[in-house]
Amino acid sequence: MESTTAYIISIIAALIFLLFAAIISNAIKFEGGSNPKDPQSRRTWFWILAILNPAVGFLLGYFVFKPDANVMVLNNYINALSIGTAIGFVLYILLGFILSKVFTNGKIGHWF
Repeated sequence: MESTTAYIISIIAALIFLLFAAIISNAIKFEGGSNPKDPQSRRTWFWILAILNPAVGFLLGYFVFKPDANVMVLNNYINALSIGTAIGFVLYILLGFILSKVFTNGKIGHWF
């Protein structure tokens, strides 16, 4: 049961950070001219949130949702949380790549 919670926390954190990345990308205005800086700032924010995603997901799962149980259950939870954090990171990158290819001509298309 606790390991399922760890995976769910990581997946929800990845989706929330992806939503934040989309909101930030849409909030950055298009710049005119021959050398606009807005695509680079969208890409930078996407990767900053990609780094924060596993850190916040792991710390949230460890400090907020950690079960009060014996050492064996706690070790299983930490292992599941570590695997879930990696899955959340890959999910964030994969969904971000898919969204950037779907919205190629939009602001989200600048992520990759």
